[in-house]
Amino acid sequence: MIRNLKFLFWFIFLFFVTSTAFAVEPPNIRVMVLDDLDDVVISARGHYQIIDPIHNMLIFEGDVLHKSRVLVHGNFIYVGKRFFRGSRLRINSNQDITVYLANDKHNRYRGSLDIIMKDKRKFMLVNHLDLETYIKGVLYHEITDRWPIDAMKAQAVAARSYAVYQASENVKMDFDVKTNIYSQVYGGKNAERFRTSMAVDQTRNEVLVFENKVLPAYFHSNCGDHTEDVAELWNHHGLSPLRGIPDPYSRFGKNYSWKKNFKSEDVQTRLNIKGHTIGQIVNIEVIERNDSGRIRKIKITDKDGGTLILTGKDFRDILGPNDIRSNDYEVIMQGYYFDVVGKGWGHGVGMSQWGAYEMSKQGFDYKKILEHYYPGADLVQLDSIKEPLKIDEPIELLNKTDLE
Repeated sequence: MIRNLKFLFWFIFLFFVTSTAFAVEPPNIRVMVLDDLDDVVISARGHYQIIDPIHNMLIFEGDVLHKSRVLVHGNFIYVGKRFFRGSRLRINSNQDITVYLANDKHNRYRGSLDIIMKDKRKFMLVNHLDLETYIKGVLYHEITDRWPIDAMKAQAVAARSYAVYQASENVKMDFDVKTNIYSQVYGGKNAERFRTSMAVDQTRNEVLVFENKVLPAYFHSNCGDHTEDVAELWNHHGLSPLRGIPDPYSRFGKNYSWKKNFKSEDVQTRLNIKGHTIGQIVNIEVIERNDSGRIRKIKITDKDGGTLILTGKDFRDILGPNDIRSNDYEVIMQGYYFDVVGKGWGHGVGMSQWGAYEMSKQGFDYKKILEHYYPGADLVQLDSIKEPLKIDEPIELLNKTDLE
């Protein structure tokens, strides 16, 4: 019995060692975490290095980087009590790097941090880290770690696919993705949770592809009851997995229906600020909808008979995406104010997060969820794509001997 247990132990040990030894290293992703800075404070735990990333040259290293002020001046970047000549620096740490924000808040980031000079006074911070770790820092901010595991796994694949697509599109830029709702919300090490990280690990390296190209797997909170055609919003054509589908599952989810009241005078002011000439508003009328039922064009009439025609997207952007939560709504005029009664929250393209939640509750696994929201897309390993994407290699601490 003991001999059998020893054999089982060594079998498991060897399987773990060999499976991890031959695992494909994930590519690196560049995340712009802060922009247009003139001053910030950072620190680094553990051994750190300051590197010239343009020439891959080690400039300085130490055991701990205590809280240090960062700013740019002329052709120099100031870190702590030292000036470094050049337009960018990279700080590597064998643990993590902390960026201190206002109100005693701070974010911790794995990988490395680039300080990139924009002009003589302004700079941005770009976090370089491996793709899988990046997705772990995204998932908790996009969905809760209390959701069913298959909903989280579907979100992990969608977020990974979107990030890889963005990296392939932004090769010539200083970053691949941002950290806000217009890209993917990323919280760094602070946002990592056990269950969301488990969902990332269980879908490691999996992405959605269409015609052997990584799909921009958009997602949103709730589509109402029909997802949107991507061509209605962005310059993507011929992407049948993103053309829009009926979605009964989202009807059960949060944010399916909503109502917002607006003063006509306030809306007039917002339109005028954006350069649209319109007087006192007396009527707002939907004049065209697309196949998903969302507003394509809207007509605004003032008391003097003047009219203004806007796209649904522009009107929503002006009034605010948190006030007009989607482009699927009705306008009910009430004299000097009006009500907007709508369905769904977000642009509506791709996966509905609350729909995925409902599907997982009904017993669908993450592959079925992805098949539903991205019909015709294939789920593959990233390294199996015939034309692999050229993304930064993972960053490692440099050895002095490597530079001699």
